[in-house]
Amino acid sequence: MSEAAAGPPSAPRSTRRRPGRANVRVTAVVLRRSDFRESSRIVTCLSREHGRLVGLAKGAHRPDSPFLGRLDFLNEVVATFSADRGGLRLLERAELVRERRALREPRRFLAASHLAQLADFALPDDRPEPAIYDLLVGGLNLLERCPTAAIPQVVLGLELRHLHQLGALPDLHHCASCGEPLTGGAFRLDDSPGLVCRAHATPPRQPVRAEALLLLQALHAAPGRQWPELHSPAVLAAAALPARWLATAIDLRPRLRPLLFRREATAGN
Repeated sequence: MSEAAAGPPSAPRSTRRRPGRANVRVTAVVLRRSDFRESSRIVTCLSREHGRLVGLAKGAHRPDSPFLGRLDFLNEVVATFSADRGGLRLLERAELVRERRALREPRRFLAASHLAQLADFALPDDRPEPAIYDLLVGGLNLLERCPTAAIPQVVLGLELRHLHQLGALPDLHHCASCGEPLTGGAFRLDDSPGLVCRAHATPPRQPVRAEALLLLQALHAAPGRQWPELHSPAVLAAAALPARWLATAIDLRPRLRPLLFRREATAGN
């Protein structure tokens, strides 16, 4: 075979390995833990600089482990992750920064667990989203100090902020069809996430009570500075909308959220 027929020589195949992700040392919140074999754990953390990080904490179950008591759910730690070698990172060290003991109270724990699930679902691994991290940490701070009766309202406000960051929050003040202000309540349509006025509420439609809409508007504006004193039915009516929007935006149908608002219904009776 002639050289011309053989064609140009192929480029030599590279023998260099693709570089793994570098070592990182970050302040992070523990989102999830799962057992790995007999003595280790896989730990998922959320950091401001690197987003969600997943690492293997070898020997975390051993009585003499340096991780003992440091990787509890919602703890804030300074974590050192090894470089990724094409698989799972190793969690080499975790220094405890903050335990959130106030969140061990059942209703606060339930709400905090829901917020952690929101942050976990919203991000892929190793993609920084500082706003999502700030929402989680700020939300946990709020849940530690807010009145117990205000927990559902705080959760609603933080859900709205999450939706806003994801670009999935409908306009709460204007009709999605004509742009006119929504006054005296609104309607939602089965085939659209937006809210519409009565003139554009074609069947099938679901009414949104005026006090529920006002609650959503107030909590989106200032979820941490005011907790409107409204009856439980208004909270429950308002809660249905962010749940629907979250299911559409990130395919999240949380198990804990209905328990939180069911308890609110019981407390309001």
